[in-house]
Amino acid sequence: MNNIDIVFIIICTIFVFFMTPGLALFYGGLVRRRNVVGIMEQCYVSIGVVSVLWAIWGFSIAFGADKCGIIGGGSFMFLRNVGVEANAGLVPNLPLVLFFVFQLVFAIITPALIAGAVAERMDFKAYCLFIGLWVLLVYSPIAHWVWGGGFLSKMGVIDFAGGLVIHLSAGISSLVAAIVLGARKRMDFTPCNMAYVSIGAGVLWAGWFAFNSGSALAANAAASLAVCNTLLSSGAALCVWLAVSWVCCHRITLLDSLIGGIAGLVVITPMAGYVQPTLSLPVGAIGAVACFFAIRAREKFGYDDTLDVWALHGVGGALGVALAGLFADPTVAPAAGLLYGGSRQLLLQLTGVAAVAFYSVIATFIILKAINMVTKLRLSPEYEDIGIDASIHKEALYYKD
Repeated sequence: MNNIDIVFIIICTIFVFFMTPGLALFYGGLVRRRNVVGIMEQCYVSIGVVSVLWAIWGFSIAFGADKCGIIGGGSFMFLRNVGVEANAGLVPNLPLVLFFVFQLVFAIITPALIAGAVAERMDFKAYCLFIGLWVLLVYSPIAHWVWGGGFLSKMGVIDFAGGLVIHLSAGISSLVAAIVLGARKRMDFTPCNMAYVSIGAGVLWAGWFAFNSGSALAANAAASLAVCNTLLSSGAALCVWLAVSWVCCHRITLLDSLIGGIAGLVVITPMAGYVQPTLSLPVGAIGAVACFFAIRAREKFGYDDTLDVWALHGVGGALGVALAGLFADPTVAPAAGLLYGGSRQLLLQLTGVAAVAFYSVIATFIILKAINMVTKLRLSPEYEDIGIDASIHKEALYYKD
């Protein structure tokens, strides 16, 4: 084991964990004021639900001994065999328990992302059931396919920090959930507090450096490259988003800057340690254009993805995985992209996108329909009018003296 790597991953784990409170603040500023407490609680409850389930079963599904390329075995259930010793097959340089908790903070924030798509109308009990089932039946198997020795990794699909595992799975599941639940009674996309949005986005942005660099699982050159590419891609995306917004909407807003930056963060994630810095700039620019027009597609087709989770994470994640098939540099990546003569890698990446998207759609739909047989998915019309804060949580964002 390597003590420098251990310290580095501990720090990254703390920063990635802090992204979930950042997401709560970011989402809280984007919804209407009567639902701020509710959306924040939906983010925070993921910490409890996912931590318990990850320890009991999820980590073993994702990283246990491979079973037919589809799922991990039961070797790590209830944290059996997860201790301070290294595991030569997974992380020879780290205690396995540290790898467990580093992967846990990824697993916590991923289902919390979906809260943004169903904001202001999903019943809290149904939401808790959903994220529990989703992290076990969708997230954990996909993590095994890509990172745990499953069939996608055996095929040669590459995903540095979660374009498939995190962003595409959550993004496309968000679209399914938004469609199944139906639109809100009044579709309002006006943020209630831009200060919350700005601070939350800043926390997410800072955490993303640990999110991407920590995925190298060592304090090494790949982690350094990931830090650089993360900032360059997000900066390029911010600039391009503002330019596109000015051309299409004749305006420049703070929200445009923040959403543009996040688009760049999402699209670089699958290749953060696999491409040269000069290519992170066009990657961010392409991601900004794609995600910008994906949001406009929501306006055109009328589905109510409240906080545009699909447009940012689904589209951005899929695009990033595909672009890795073009730009992956074999001197720093395990495979060569098309730009470097890797004629098959783009096809492999697109296969990974198709597999994860198809499975996420089917599994999410089944989970939602199964929950609806047990308890209602949506708030009642009366509760939706009152807001989640008062009707479900009996709390308010502000109290009068």
